[in-house]
Amino acid sequence: MSMHANSYQLFSKEILSIWKNQDVSYIKVEELSTVEGITFFELIPDSELLDGGEQDTLYAIDSDDVEDMLLFSKNIRFVVHNIYLEED
Repeated sequence: MSMHANSYQLFSKEILSIWKNQDVSYIKVEELSTVEGITFFELIPDSELLDGGEQDTLYAIDSDDVEDMLLFSKNIRFVVHNIYLEED
């Protein structure tokens, strides 16, 4: 994760707002890695769930689960790759 850390941003209310404005309907959550006891999960907007993706989960953009991803957690971080933050 550290090599690519500069390519990721922590998930925030601003990112959620941008995605809602871009009509994103769901978010895929994919486990990236665990570093020093912190598990990093990547959030991918409007991605397809691939067969066999046992560690991947989809959430509706307006779900309480997505809102919960904005809350601070000692052991979990939700991050977004910069490629998903570019304006259309």
